[in-house]
Amino acid sequence: MTNDRPVDLSPEEFDSLREVGNGDAQREIPQLHWERLVAVGYAVRRLGELGLTASGVRRLAAGK
Repeated sequence: MTNDRPVDLSPEEFDSLREVGNGDAQREIPQLHWERLVAVGYAVRRLGELGLTASGVRRLAAGK
């Protein structure tokens, strides 16, 4: 499901999204952040690691 309207993220959640996009998701980001990023479709958990979805890439490009 694709939603063109960006989901509002707190500054801290957006920083966590940026970390996932940089490949730094192995650093500890708060569990609530990665759960929310997965729930809104910006990230996916594969083999225990977070990665961005196409929606997550677009959200990063849109900025805060």
